[in-house]
Amino acid sequence: MKRFILAISILLFLFLVFTLADDEFIVATKFTGQDGEGYWGPYGPAYTIKDGMLIFDSSIPNAWMTLNFKDDFMEAEDYRYVVITVKADDPKDAQNVLATFGNLKKTFSDWGINLSTEFTTYIIDLKTHGLKNWGDGTKAEPDFALNKHNANKAKIYVLSIILTNDISKYKN
Repeated sequence: MKRFILAISILLFLFLVFTLADDEFIVATKFTGQDGEGYWGPYGPAYTIKDGMLIFDSSIPNAWMTLNFKDDFMEAEDYRYVVITVKADDPKDAQNVLATFGNLKKTFSDWGINLSTEFTTYIIDLKTHGLKNWGDGTKAEPDFALNKHNANKAKIYVLSIILTNDISKYKN
């Protein structure tokens, strides 16, 4: 009987550990260079990394930047929210940058983000926006990208990107 209870306890413990571990995927809490915390990249001509920030510069002709997440087997329903901490030097112009998460490509305005010159944490509900799949690195489809689109000279500073199912600790 003791072995049975021990086996059940171990199974319950493992279930809880793996269930709780999947509630959050840290893409980056700080950008340290190529192939960091939970990402491969960044790639593209329009980024720099400085002081833990990923900096996208839309003034470069044909500006683009991509990241692939290290979890290649992530399904769209695995994480409901993206929590991104970001700022811009010219928020009005930066609103025109196209931000891609998986199959969704939208301007910051279309994501419901009103950029500021101060770092602000934004929560994007991927399910509500209609995320159907993440990128596929083997097909050159990024999980996250920034593209110049209609922006002219804005710089966007990304401090962190986290995928989660529990936004309670990120709400103000």
